[in-house]
Amino acid sequence: MKIIVKFITLLSIYIFSSFLNAQTQQQIEEFLKSKGIKSESDLKTFLSEENITETQAREIANYYGMNYDEFVVKYLKDASVKPKKIEVNQVDVTTSDSNRVSSSRFNSENSQQINIASTENKSDVKTSDKKYFGYNLFENIPAAFEPAEVGPIDPGYLIGPGDILRLSVWGATEFQYQLEVDAQGNIFIPTAGQVFVSGTSYESLQKKLTIYLSKFYEGLMSDPPTTFLDVSLTKLRPIRIFVTGEVKNPGGYNISSFATVFNALYAVGGPLISGSLREINVIRNNKVISTVDLYDYLLKGQLINDVRLQNNDMVFIPPRKKSVSINGEVFRPAIYELKESENLQKLIEYCGGLKSSAYIKRIQIKRVRPFNLRTDDPYDIEYLDIDLSKVLSKESDYELYNDDEITVFPIIDKEINFVSIEGSVYFPGKYDIKTNKTLTQLIKKAGGLLPETYYGKADIIRTNLDESKIFISIDLYELMSNPTERDLELQPRDNIKIYSIYDLVDKKNVSISGYVKNPITLPYADSLTLYDLVFRAGGLQDPFFRGRAFLQRADLIRFNPDGVTTRIIPFNLEDVLKDRSFDMKLEPGDRVLVYKADVEKVLDRFVTIEGEVRAPGKYSLSTGMTPMDLILQAGGFTEEALRTEVYVNRVSESGYPGNKISESFKVELPLMFDKENINNQKFVLKHKDIVVVRKNPEYENQRVVRIEGEVKFPGVYALEKKSETLYDLLNKAGGPTDEAFLFGTVFNRDSLRLVVNTEELWNDYDEDLDVILKNGDIISIPKKPNSILVTGEVNNPGLYKYTPGLSVKDYIDFAGGETDSSNYILYTKANGETKKVGFGFLSSNPTVYDGSVINVIKKAPEPPSETTFDVGGTIKDVLSVIVSAVTIIVLAKQL
Repeated sequence: MKIIVKFITLLSIYIFSSFLNAQTQQQIEEFLKSKGIKSESDLKTFLSEENITETQAREIANYYGMNYDEFVVKYLKDASVKPKKIEVNQVDVTTSDSNRVSSSRFNSENSQQINIASTENKSDVKTSDKKYFGYNLFENIPAAFEPAEVGPIDPGYLIGPGDILRLSVWGATEFQYQLEVDAQGNIFIPTAGQVFVSGTSYESLQKKLTIYLSKFYEGLMSDPPTTFLDVSLTKLRPIRIFVTGEVKNPGGYNISSFATVFNALYAVGGPLISGSLREINVIRNNKVISTVDLYDYLLKGQLINDVRLQNNDMVFIPPRKKSVSINGEVFRPAIYELKESENLQKLIEYCGGLKSSAYIKRIQIKRVRPFNLRTDDPYDIEYLDIDLSKVLSKESDYELYNDDEITVFPIIDKEINFVSIEGSVYFPGKYDIKTNKTLTQLIKKAGGLLPETYYGKADIIRTNLDESKIFISIDLYELMSNPTERDLELQPRDNIKIYSIYDLVDKKNVSISGYVKNPITLPYADSLTLYDLVFRAGGLQDPFFRGRAFLQRADLIRFNPDGVTTRIIPFNLEDVLKDRSFDMKLEPGDRVLVYKADVEKVLDRFVTIEGEVRAPGKYSLSTGMTPMDLILQAGGFTEEALRTEVYVNRVSESGYPGNKISESFKVELPLMFDKENINNQKFVLKHKDIVVVRKNPEYENQRVVRIEGEVKFPGVYALEKKSETLYDLLNKAGGPTDEAFLFGTVFNRDSLRLVVNTEELWNDYDEDLDVILKNGDIISIPKKPNSILVTGEVNNPGLYKYTPGLSVKDYIDFAGGETDSSNYILYTKANGETKKVGFGFLSSNPTVYDGSVINVIKKAPEPPSETTFDVGGTIKDVLSVIVSAVTIIVLAKQL
């Protein structure tokens, strides 16, 4: 321990902590120079002098977040990268996290040490933008690569330390235990003692335990047996395997007994790029028992030859076979590993095949000539063009070599073998020129010409091979009249435009909008009239709908001869609807506007009712509506309503002179069920009248109070008089009980406490002390507390026994006195009266009553001073005042 502390002091603090404290490189070098450490050998000498081994130095460097080797390489001259030790710990593979194959490592004297080079450079990997197929499989490990939690156990499996057994006994005797095999190979059965099981096969374990336990439980061996036994393995000890070859961390690993080759590859992070995915060997007892090809899994989804590993198995990953890259018009461009017998056909199969855009007459292979094919020519890179069609038809294959780079080119992305037609045909679009060599053939293929086709002209835009354009105009009428003589031969990429008459002139429409049921726009027709358009819009034939239309006028908006400006032609809508003689013929572009009647008069008339009705608000005004009609529509009166009269406010349509803006009427109401008076009401409501139903001044809701606590009959009481008092309520409740503490009565009104001396009121009735009750008052009378609460800035706050005659400061003394931060005292009696008490000699010190609260208030913190205290100036001012005072006293004595 002393050695480690000394090393931390000498090395960690001065060297490794330099990184943690962000010291500069110069400072570290100066420290090493001051200690005479110039090389790795100097550092070892320094450590040896301090009785510190290199292993201990590495451990403590790791503890402080430093890499010992990196430090040596960076700061010492003769530094050489040493192999570092990685220790593999035996891992419990059956806990919640143990189902994952673990490769965790830590330093331990008992752990097996496996040497690997600390430099993890991948010099065998070429720097390339292309990705190697399959290696990203180990970047995000799927759950399928984790070992199974359970599996069949070999009957010949030998029990050993770390295995956990489940022993179940039932029948005449019943128990079940989980038993772990300890380091000495024993299990301990609580009811039978210790048993040695290490080296026993799984199939003979049950027989052995049955014979042993029959000494304690005779029913196991009786005939017939009355006690039964079963033993099973619930957790197997991990097995030790070795992974070597092209992996990042070769060495020994402890993994689950159920692990397979895939699990082992997961444990080491998969093969390096330099390692093969096609030939992973499992070696057992110096013999290759299985070879795994990961391409079977990657391309076919098959786990072929993925055997379950056994203790001391070796998983060997050899270097990659020949690597060939393919890019371009394939589905999975990448670098693939091929076996010696595999060539171009297999490569196309592995990359997912060719895209439909691939050009198969020529692919290109960039090749570095193999050693056995090189000549004296110093240029050993060649480009080979291959016809892929024969390879695809399986007629032949093409041999590939390591590092071949294959490019599959796309077809020419240029459309040429077509003609297109657009415009006034039934099916515009692109068409094959082989079957549509002439213009008439193309028009026929496009479904023919539309009825609105303009025959005076059609255009062809022709694209030449050099992408220049030629414009050709034809007479479509002559072509369709004499196609035999006038037909025109088309060329690839010709574009034909057939015109419609509406391409030349706008389509003519007429429309109607406004107060109609269906505002519409119709194509213009020669015989279309104004009545036809109004009838088509609908609604005006309905008397109710027409009653809300402005029939005296509608407008026809028509273009002037200049085609730009418009004029308004008013007409009487009612005349057009009644008499067809007022009808008129429409012209292209005419628009008809129908207006609602509210342009002239108010259609939606309403009245408002407020006050004591069930549903106040706005209501539609009906002809002859009276206030009683409106009240009924509003749901009738509320319980508190004044039912004999209402007030109506009205505004005049013509206004009022001077300051007046409205007038009010008091309207007498008949009885609700007086049919004669209801029918004879003379007051009729008008538009915008406001009817107000007032509250009955004589109506009064019941007033309820509650009294709780120490009275004989606590509960809710309804007040019988407006002037009923607290004293009356106490009498109603049967008076206080023997335990009542009247002085502490809590009188709550509107969530606030009303201070009242209930004790004096009850014992010596005084009308001045009585309180008139209000609705919702709550009176609570507690039991006698016989205690005083002292709280706040005292040394021992709490409850203290009430003793008659003691004062406020007596109780503060009982509580250990006030603290240094105390300011003043608030003394609150049980009835709510509160008094402020000071700590001064001349301050009051009232007698304390039962149930009181004494709260010592803390001093407020002083605000921070913005100016500093000038000691010299203060002394000067004080001396000046003293001198002035002495002078005044001397003068006063002389006078």
